[in-house]
Amino acid sequence: MIRARLTQPIEGTLRAGHPWIFADAIQHPNGARAGDTVEVTDTSGQFLGRGIIEPDSPIRVRLWTLRDDVEVNDELLEARLRAALKRRPFPSELTTGFRLSNGEGDRIPGIVVDIYGTTAVVRVDGLAAERWLPRACETLGRLLSVEHIAERRSEKYRGERPAAQWGTRAPDGDVTFLENGLIYLCRPIDGQKTGFFLDQRDNRARIAQLAKGRRLLNLFGYTGGFSVAAAAAGAARTTTVDLAGPALEDAKRNFDLNHIPWQAHALERADVFDYLDAFATGSAPFDVIVCDPPSFAHKRSDLERATAAYVRLFGKTLDVAHDGAVVALASCSSQIDRARFEALVGAAAQDARVAYVMSGIWGAASDHPWPAGFPEADYLQFAVGTVHRD
Repeated sequence: MIRARLTQPIEGTLRAGHPWIFADAIQHPNGARAGDTVEVTDTSGQFLGRGIIEPDSPIRVRLWTLRDDVEVNDELLEARLRAALKRRPFPSELTTGFRLSNGEGDRIPGIVVDIYGTTAVVRVDGLAAERWLPRACETLGRLLSVEHIAERRSEKYRGERPAAQWGTRAPDGDVTFLENGLIYLCRPIDGQKTGFFLDQRDNRARIAQLAKGRRLLNLFGYTGGFSVAAAAAGAARTTTVDLAGPALEDAKRNFDLNHIPWQAHALERADVFDYLDAFATGSAPFDVIVCDPPSFAHKRSDLERATAAYVRLFGKTLDVAHDGAVVALASCSSQIDRARFEALVGAAAQDARVAYVMSGIWGAASDHPWPAGFPEADYLQFAVGTVHRD
Protein backbone atom coordinates (compact mmCIF):
# COMPACT_ATOMS: atom_id res chain seq x y z
CA MET A 1 0.00 0.00 0.00
CA ILE A 2 1.37 3.39 -1.00
CA ARG A 3 1.12 5.93 1.83
CA ALA A 4 1.17 9.71 1.70
CA ARG A 5 0.87 12.27 4.49
CA LEU A 6 -0.94 15.57 4.33
CA THR A 7 1.32 18.62 4.49
CA GLN A 8 -1.53 21.01 5.31
CA PRO A 9 -4.20 20.71 8.03
CA ILE A 10 -7.17 20.12 5.70
CA GLU A 11 -8.51 17.05 7.54
CA GLY A 12 -11.72 18.84 8.49
CA THR A 13 -12.51 19.74 4.87
CA LEU A 14 -11.90 16.18 3.72
CA ARG A 15 -13.95 14.63 6.51
CA ALA A 16 -16.78 17.04 5.66
CA GLY A 17 -16.99 15.44 2.22
CA HIS A 18 -14.57 17.21 -0.13
CA PRO A 19 -12.94 14.37 -2.11
CA TRP A 20 -9.97 16.20 -3.66
CA ILE A 21 -6.49 16.66 -2.25
CA PHE A 22 -4.42 19.14 -4.22
CA ALA A 23 -0.74 18.69 -4.94
CA ASP A 24 0.46 21.34 -2.50
CA ALA A 25 -1.40 19.71 0.40
CA ILE A 26 0.14 16.22 0.33
CA GLN A 27 3.51 14.54 0.05
CA HIS A 28 4.32 12.90 -3.26
CA PRO A 29 5.18 9.23 -2.64
CA ASN A 30 8.05 7.81 -4.67
CA GLY A 31 7.16 5.33 -7.39
CA ALA A 32 3.43 6.09 -7.47
CA ARG A 33 1.74 5.74 -10.86
CA ALA A 34 -1.50 7.31 -12.03
CA GLY A 35 -4.39 5.21 -10.74
CA ASP A 36 -2.53 3.55 -7.88
CA THR A 37 -4.38 3.20 -4.62
CA VAL A 38 -2.95 5.40 -1.88
CA GLU A 39 -3.54 5.50 1.88
CA VAL A 40 -3.67 9.06 3.15
CA THR A 41 -2.70 10.04 6.67
CA ASP A 42 -3.24 13.36 8.39
CA THR A 43 -0.43 15.70 9.36
CA SER A 44 0.20 13.67 12.52
CA GLY A 45 0.41 10.37 10.64
CA GLN A 46 -3.04 9.03 11.60
CA PHE A 47 -5.17 7.25 9.00
CA LEU A 48 -7.51 9.57 7.10
CA GLY A 49 -8.73 7.73 4.01
CA ARG A 50 -7.95 5.90 0.76
CA GLY A 51 -8.14 7.00 -2.83
CA ILE A 52 -6.36 7.00 -6.16
CA ILE A 53 -3.35 9.13 -7.01
CA GLU A 54 -2.37 11.06 -10.13
CA PRO A 55 1.25 12.22 -9.74
CA ASP A 56 1.20 14.87 -12.49
CA SER A 57 -2.18 16.41 -11.77
CA PRO A 58 -2.98 19.46 -9.61
CA ILE A 59 -5.68 17.21 -8.09
CA ARG A 60 -3.15 14.78 -6.64
CA VAL A 61 -5.51 12.38 -4.83
CA ARG A 62 -9.22 11.65 -5.21
CA LEU A 63 -10.57 10.06 -2.06
CA TRP A 64 -12.88 7.03 -2.31
CA THR A 65 -13.37 6.28 1.37
CA LEU A 66 -12.61 7.55 4.87
CA ARG A 67 -13.02 4.11 6.41
CA ASP A 68 -9.99 2.07 7.45
CA ASP A 69 -11.84 -1.23 6.84
CA VAL A 70 -12.70 -0.45 3.18
CA GLU A 71 -10.24 -1.28 0.40
CA VAL A 72 -10.25 0.54 -2.95
CA ASN A 73 -10.42 -2.31 -5.43
CA ASP A 74 -12.55 -3.89 -8.17
CA GLU A 75 -15.10 -5.11 -5.64
CA LEU A 76 -15.64 -1.60 -4.27
CA LEU A 77 -16.01 -0.21 -7.80
CA GLU A 78 -18.70 -2.78 -8.59
CA ALA A 79 -20.49 -2.17 -5.30
CA ARG A 80 -20.56 1.57 -5.95
CA LEU A 81 -21.89 1.10 -9.50
CA ARG A 82 -24.58 -1.28 -8.25
CA ALA A 83 -25.60 1.18 -5.54
CA ALA A 84 -25.74 4.05 -8.04
CA LEU A 85 -27.99 2.07 -10.38
CA LYS A 86 -30.29 1.10 -7.51
CA ARG A 87 -30.74 4.76 -6.53
CA ARG A 88 -31.88 5.80 -10.02
CA PRO A 89 -35.58 5.71 -10.97
CA PHE A 90 -34.44 5.11 -14.56
CA PRO A 91 -34.71 3.57 -17.05
CA SER A 92 -38.45 4.02 -17.15
CA GLU A 93 -41.17 3.81 -19.76
CA LEU A 94 -40.74 7.51 -20.57
CA THR A 95 -37.03 8.10 -19.90
CA THR A 96 -34.14 5.90 -21.03
CA GLY A 97 -31.43 8.58 -21.00
CA PHE A 98 -29.92 9.19 -17.56
CA ARG A 99 -26.69 9.51 -15.59
CA LEU A 100 -25.75 6.30 -13.82
CA SER A 101 -22.56 7.55 -12.18
CA ASN A 102 -21.88 11.19 -11.43
CA GLY A 103 -18.27 10.59 -10.45
CA GLU A 104 -17.57 12.02 -7.01
CA GLY A 105 -21.32 12.33 -6.40
CA ASP A 106 -21.64 8.54 -6.52
CA ARG A 107 -18.30 8.06 -4.73
CA ILE A 108 -16.61 6.86 -7.94
CA PRO A 109 -14.23 9.80 -8.42
CA GLY A 110 -13.38 10.73 -11.98
CA ILE A 111 -15.73 8.22 -13.64
CA VAL A 112 -18.97 9.42 -15.21
CA VAL A 113 -21.40 6.99 -16.82
CA ASP A 114 -24.34 8.13 -18.94
CA ILE A 115 -26.93 5.74 -20.35
CA TYR A 116 -28.63 6.44 -23.68
CA GLY A 117 -31.10 3.65 -24.29
CA THR A 118 -28.99 0.60 -25.18
CA THR A 119 -25.70 2.53 -25.10
CA ALA A 120 -23.52 3.33 -22.09
CA VAL A 121 -20.99 6.16 -22.39
CA VAL A 122 -18.14 6.21 -19.90
CA ARG A 123 -16.19 9.46 -19.49
CA VAL A 124 -13.12 9.69 -17.30
CA ASP A 125 -11.44 12.74 -15.79
CA GLY A 126 -7.69 12.32 -15.55
CA LEU A 127 -5.19 9.53 -16.03
CA ALA A 128 -5.85 8.04 -12.60
CA ALA A 129 -9.45 7.28 -13.54
CA GLU A 130 -8.17 6.19 -16.97
CA ARG A 131 -6.48 3.17 -15.40
CA TRP A 132 -9.82 2.11 -13.92
CA LEU A 133 -11.65 2.41 -17.23
CA PRO A 134 -11.34 -1.24 -18.40
CA ARG A 135 -12.61 -2.45 -15.01
CA ALA A 136 -15.53 -0.03 -15.12
CA CYS A 137 -16.51 -1.07 -18.64
CA GLU A 138 -16.27 -4.77 -17.83
CA THR A 139 -18.45 -4.28 -14.77
CA LEU A 140 -21.03 -2.25 -16.68
CA GLY A 141 -21.20 -4.97 -19.32
CA ARG A 142 -22.30 -7.39 -16.58
CA LEU A 143 -24.64 -5.02 -14.73
CA LEU A 144 -26.52 -3.47 -17.63
CA SER A 145 -28.57 -4.69 -20.56
CA VAL A 146 -26.72 -2.54 -23.09
CA GLU A 147 -25.60 -3.29 -26.62
CA HIS A 148 -22.81 -0.71 -26.77
CA ILE A 149 -20.22 0.76 -24.42
CA ALA A 150 -18.38 3.83 -25.66
CA GLU A 151 -15.51 5.62 -23.98
CA ARG A 152 -14.87 9.33 -23.69
CA ARG A 153 -11.31 9.46 -22.49
CA SER A 154 -9.36 12.25 -20.83
CA GLU A 155 -7.98 14.67 -23.40
CA LYS A 156 -5.22 12.98 -25.44
CA TYR A 157 -6.53 9.51 -24.60
CA ARG A 158 -10.05 10.27 -25.83
CA GLY A 159 -11.53 7.58 -28.09
CA GLU A 160 -12.75 4.01 -27.93
CA ARG A 161 -11.25 0.87 -26.44
CA PRO A 162 -11.67 -2.29 -28.56
CA ALA A 163 -15.08 -3.69 -27.70
CA ALA A 164 -13.85 -7.27 -27.31
CA GLN A 165 -12.40 -6.38 -23.94
CA TRP A 166 -15.87 -6.38 -22.39
CA GLY A 167 -17.95 -8.38 -24.81
CA THR A 168 -19.93 -5.55 -26.44
CA ARG A 169 -19.41 -3.49 -29.55
CA ALA A 170 -19.01 0.24 -29.84
CA PRO A 171 -21.85 2.17 -31.53
CA ASP A 172 -21.36 2.89 -35.22
CA GLY A 173 -22.80 6.41 -35.05
CA ASP A 174 -25.72 8.21 -33.47
CA VAL A 175 -28.00 6.57 -30.93
CA THR A 176 -31.46 7.57 -29.73
CA PHE A 177 -33.09 7.60 -26.30
CA LEU A 178 -36.22 8.77 -24.53
CA GLU A 179 -36.58 11.77 -22.23
CA ASN A 180 -40.01 12.42 -20.75
CA GLY A 181 -41.55 10.58 -23.68
CA LEU A 182 -39.63 12.49 -26.37
CA ILE A 183 -37.00 10.96 -28.65
CA TYR A 184 -33.58 12.59 -28.86
CA LEU A 185 -30.43 11.61 -30.70
CA CYS A 186 -27.01 11.47 -29.11
CA ARG A 187 -23.51 11.40 -30.55
CA PRO A 188 -21.69 9.29 -27.95
CA ILE A 189 -18.25 9.59 -29.55
CA ASP A 190 -18.01 13.16 -30.84
CA GLY A 191 -20.89 15.06 -29.23
CA GLN A 192 -20.42 17.56 -26.40
CA LYS A 193 -19.98 16.07 -22.91
CA THR A 194 -21.14 12.45 -23.40
CA GLY A 195 -23.29 13.37 -26.39
CA PHE A 196 -26.19 15.23 -24.78
CA PHE A 197 -26.91 17.51 -21.82
CA LEU A 198 -28.77 15.16 -19.52
CA ASP A 199 -28.32 17.53 -16.58
CA GLN A 200 -30.92 19.91 -18.05
CA ARG A 201 -33.71 17.29 -18.19
CA ASP A 202 -35.84 18.79 -15.42
CA ASN A 203 -35.25 22.31 -16.67
CA ARG A 204 -36.33 21.36 -20.20
CA ALA A 205 -39.59 20.05 -18.75
CA ARG A 206 -39.98 23.24 -16.70
CA ILE A 207 -39.48 25.50 -19.74
CA ALA A 208 -41.77 23.34 -21.88
CA GLN A 209 -44.66 23.99 -19.52
CA LEU A 210 -43.96 27.73 -19.46
CA ALA A 211 -43.80 27.86 -23.28
CA LYS A 212 -47.26 26.41 -24.00
CA GLY A 213 -48.95 28.65 -26.55
CA ARG A 214 -46.02 31.06 -26.44
CA ARG A 215 -42.98 31.95 -28.57
CA LEU A 216 -39.65 30.54 -27.38
CA LEU A 217 -36.12 31.74 -28.12
CA ASN A 218 -33.43 29.15 -27.40
CA LEU A 219 -29.96 30.73 -27.34
CA PHE A 220 -26.92 28.43 -27.62
CA GLY A 221 -29.56 25.87 -28.57
CA TYR A 222 -27.12 23.10 -29.63
CA THR A 223 -29.32 20.22 -30.91
CA GLY A 224 -32.56 21.88 -29.88
CA GLY A 225 -33.38 20.13 -26.62
CA PHE A 226 -35.31 23.03 -25.09
CA SER A 227 -36.94 23.82 -28.43
CA VAL A 228 -38.20 20.29 -29.10
CA ALA A 229 -39.54 19.94 -25.56
CA ALA A 230 -41.35 23.27 -25.86
CA ALA A 231 -42.75 22.52 -29.32
CA ALA A 232 -44.03 19.13 -28.14
CA ALA A 233 -45.75 20.85 -25.20
CA GLY A 234 -47.57 23.25 -27.51
CA ALA A 235 -45.30 26.27 -27.98
CA ALA A 236 -46.60 28.54 -30.73
CA ARG A 237 -43.15 28.72 -32.33
CA THR A 238 -39.55 28.11 -31.31
CA THR A 239 -36.37 29.77 -32.54
CA THR A 240 -33.08 27.95 -31.99
CA VAL A 241 -29.85 29.93 -32.31
CA ASP A 242 -26.42 28.30 -32.46
CA LEU A 243 -23.19 28.97 -34.33
CA ALA A 244 -22.61 25.27 -35.10
CA GLY A 245 -24.29 24.19 -38.32
CA PRO A 246 -24.05 20.44 -37.58
CA ALA A 247 -25.79 20.97 -34.24
CA LEU A 248 -28.70 22.70 -35.98
CA GLU A 249 -28.94 19.84 -38.47
CA ASP A 250 -29.23 17.49 -35.50
CA ALA A 251 -31.92 19.78 -34.10
CA LYS A 252 -33.90 19.23 -37.29
CA ARG A 253 -33.53 15.49 -36.81
CA ASN A 254 -34.78 15.77 -33.23
CA PHE A 255 -37.89 17.57 -34.49
CA ASP A 256 -38.35 14.87 -37.13
CA LEU A 257 -37.94 12.03 -34.62
CA ASN A 258 -40.87 13.45 -32.66
CA HIS A 259 -43.02 14.08 -35.76
CA ILE A 260 -42.84 17.85 -35.30
CA PRO A 261 -42.34 19.76 -38.59
CA TRP A 262 -39.11 21.66 -38.05
CA GLN A 263 -40.07 23.92 -40.97
CA ALA A 264 -42.73 25.45 -38.69
CA HIS A 265 -39.95 26.61 -36.39
CA ALA A 266 -36.81 28.71 -36.88
CA LEU A 267 -33.23 27.45 -36.72
CA GLU A 268 -30.73 30.28 -36.96
CA ARG A 269 -27.01 29.76 -37.46
CA ALA A 270 -25.54 32.83 -35.84
CA ASP A 271 -23.34 34.19 -33.11
CA VAL A 272 -25.65 34.85 -30.16
CA PHE A 273 -24.32 38.34 -29.50
CA ASP A 274 -24.75 39.27 -33.16
CA TYR A 275 -28.25 37.82 -33.14
CA LEU A 276 -29.28 39.81 -30.08
CA ASP A 277 -27.75 43.00 -31.46
CA ALA A 278 -30.43 43.00 -34.18
CA PHE A 279 -33.11 43.86 -31.60
CA ALA A 280 -33.77 47.20 -30.00
CA THR A 281 -34.38 47.41 -26.27
CA GLY A 282 -37.51 45.48 -25.30
CA SER A 283 -38.35 44.57 -28.89
CA ALA A 284 -37.57 40.85 -29.20
CA PRO A 285 -40.83 39.06 -30.12
CA PHE A 286 -40.35 36.14 -27.71
CA ASP A 287 -42.40 35.33 -24.64
CA VAL A 288 -39.89 32.84 -23.21
CA ILE A 289 -36.12 33.10 -23.66
CA VAL A 290 -33.56 30.49 -22.62
CA CYS A 291 -29.90 31.57 -22.49
CA ASP A 292 -27.80 28.47 -21.73
CA PRO A 293 -24.22 29.25 -22.83
CA PRO A 294 -21.20 26.94 -22.63
CA SER A 295 -18.95 27.30 -19.63
CA PHE A 296 -17.01 30.56 -19.61
CA ALA A 297 -14.79 29.55 -16.66
CA HIS A 298 -12.92 26.26 -16.92
CA LYS A 299 -10.45 27.17 -14.18
CA ARG A 300 -10.24 29.67 -11.35
CA SER A 301 -7.98 31.99 -13.32
CA ASP A 302 -10.84 32.42 -15.83
CA LEU A 303 -13.22 33.72 -13.17
CA GLU A 304 -12.85 37.47 -13.62
CA ARG A 305 -13.10 37.31 -17.41
CA ALA A 306 -15.99 34.82 -17.24
CA THR A 307 -17.96 36.94 -14.78
CA ALA A 308 -17.73 39.92 -17.13
CA ALA A 309 -18.81 37.73 -20.07
CA TYR A 310 -21.84 36.37 -18.21
CA VAL A 311 -22.93 39.86 -17.11
CA ARG A 312 -22.59 41.14 -20.67
CA LEU A 313 -24.50 38.20 -22.18
CA PHE A 314 -27.25 38.11 -19.57
CA GLY A 315 -27.56 41.89 -19.67
CA LYS A 316 -28.03 41.85 -23.44
CA THR A 317 -30.61 39.06 -23.17
CA LEU A 318 -32.60 40.96 -20.57
CA ASP A 319 -32.25 44.18 -22.55
CA VAL A 320 -34.01 42.81 -25.66
CA ALA A 321 -36.74 40.96 -23.73
CA HIS A 322 -40.14 42.62 -23.75
CA ASP A 323 -42.04 43.53 -20.59
CA GLY A 324 -43.49 40.38 -19.04
CA ALA A 325 -41.20 37.97 -20.90
CA VAL A 326 -39.97 34.92 -18.99
CA VAL A 327 -36.18 34.62 -19.20
CA ALA A 328 -34.09 31.63 -18.10
CA LEU A 329 -30.40 32.31 -17.49
CA ALA A 330 -27.93 29.47 -16.97
CA SER A 331 -24.30 28.85 -15.98
CA CYS A 332 -22.63 25.44 -16.15
CA SER A 333 -19.30 26.46 -14.62
CA SER A 334 -18.13 24.93 -11.34
CA GLN A 335 -16.26 28.19 -10.71
CA ILE A 336 -19.58 30.10 -10.54
CA ASP A 337 -21.30 29.10 -7.31
CA ARG A 338 -24.88 29.99 -6.39
CA ALA A 339 -24.00 33.22 -4.59
CA ARG A 340 -21.75 34.48 -7.40
CA PHE A 341 -24.38 33.49 -9.97
CA GLU A 342 -27.09 35.48 -8.19
CA ALA A 343 -24.75 38.44 -7.99
CA LEU A 344 -23.91 38.45 -11.69
CA VAL A 345 -27.59 38.02 -12.64
CA GLY A 346 -28.35 41.05 -10.48
CA ALA A 347 -25.57 43.01 -12.17
CA ALA A 348 -26.94 42.05 -15.59
CA ALA A 349 -30.44 43.23 -14.65
CA GLN A 350 -28.98 46.51 -13.43
CA ASP A 351 -27.10 47.00 -16.70
CA ALA A 352 -30.30 46.28 -18.66
CA ARG A 353 -32.29 48.63 -16.42
CA VAL A 354 -35.00 46.08 -15.77
CA ALA A 355 -36.41 44.34 -12.74
CA TYR A 356 -35.76 40.60 -13.04
CA VAL A 357 -38.07 38.80 -10.62
CA MET A 358 -36.97 35.21 -10.15
CA SER A 359 -39.34 32.34 -9.46
CA GLY A 360 -36.44 30.08 -8.60
CA ILE A 361 -32.93 28.86 -9.28
CA TRP A 362 -32.53 25.17 -10.08
CA GLY A 363 -29.55 22.91 -10.60
CA ALA A 364 -28.89 19.66 -12.44
CA ALA A 365 -31.38 16.81 -12.57
CA SER A 366 -31.55 14.50 -9.55
CA ASP A 367 -29.40 11.82 -11.20
CA HIS A 368 -26.47 14.28 -10.89
CA PRO A 369 -25.85 14.16 -7.10
CA TRP A 370 -22.88 15.72 -5.33
CA PRO A 371 -21.30 15.21 -1.88
CA ALA A 372 -21.92 17.57 0.99
CA GLY A 373 -18.82 19.67 1.49
CA PHE A 374 -18.01 19.69 -2.24
CA PRO A 375 -19.66 22.84 -3.66
CA GLU A 376 -17.63 22.67 -6.88
CA ALA A 377 -19.85 19.77 -7.98
CA ASP A 378 -22.98 21.93 -7.75
CA TYR A 379 -22.00 23.42 -11.09
CA LEU A 380 -25.32 24.08 -12.87
CA GLN A 381 -27.30 27.21 -12.04
CA PHE A 382 -30.58 27.79 -13.89
CA ALA A 383 -32.59 30.89 -12.98
CA VAL A 384 -36.12 31.51 -14.24
CA GLY A 385 -37.62 34.96 -13.87
CA THR A 386 -39.87 37.59 -15.40
CA VAL A 387 -38.71 40.87 -16.91
CA HIS A 388 -40.47 44.04 -15.67
CA ARG A 389 -39.93 47.43 -17.27
CA ASP A 390 -42.34 49.54 -15.23
